[in-house]
Amino acid sequence: MNFTQRWANLSGQAYDQVAGSVSCPAGMKAVSAGGGNANLASVGLTPNGSGAFVVGVLNNPNYLYLPLVADCVPAAQLAGSTSRSVTFQAHTGNVGDYVLFSQTVTCPTGTYAFGGGGYFVDGSGSPTPAGFNMQADTPTADQTGWSFATFARSGVDTMVVTTQCAPLPAPTLVTTPYAVNGSGGGYGNCPSGHVPLSGGASLDPPVLNSSLVYTEVVRNTAPNLSGWYASASTNYPGVVLRVVSQCL
Repeated sequence: MNFTQRWANLSGQAYDQVAGSVSCPAGMKAVSAGGGNANLASVGLTPNGSGAFVVGVLNNPNYLYLPLVADCVPAAQLAGSTSRSVTFQAHTGNVGDYVLFSQTVTCPTGTYAFGGGGYFVDGSGSPTPAGFNMQADTPTADQTGWSFATFARSGVDTMVVTTQCAPLPAPTLVTTPYAVNGSGGGYGNCPSGHVPLSGGASLDPPVLNSSLVYTEVVRNTAPNLSGWYASASTNYPGVVLRVVSQCL
């Protein structure tokens, strides 16, 4: 595949929530979305797959921007791919309480998931910047689906989880765990000679006072390894960050 990246920096004041999107060049589609330098709330591909979006809170007063990246390939290289989505609303605790929204969207038999994500919509179906402290945005272990988790208001907010689905065989999946002691992160490197198609990250256990801070593709020139990078922050003991790369 021929990859092209498009970047945007979303700026604001300390602890502002920022949201935005970036488009692939004409004739190209996105295969992954990434963002960082913030307490991420949601990230993923735009509904038509032509770019990427992100929502997050600028949690570092020294770096008042959120970098957003769309990883793009020629649309012809995704021939046979389809998209899937599932809508979810949590109904635990009291209405309006912030609770974990967690859902997985599954691809049809004979296909694998890549380039997934999640976002929120209002009553009319329009995107809205709800949610905070993202816990998971990752392909499932068997690559048949995509899981997304973040915190939002019970009985109020509505989450949509999306993924792209491509014909088998699936890429090689590399999962690398890291302990998060206050803050931490690391790389999920693809084997030598391989490149990442997509990837993601998750936190275990998912707790309200933890958040993914970075999740994005890493493309290096050989012989340097490529893959996925993620980081997180927490004040909860024993949290593990799992960085996932889907390697071609």
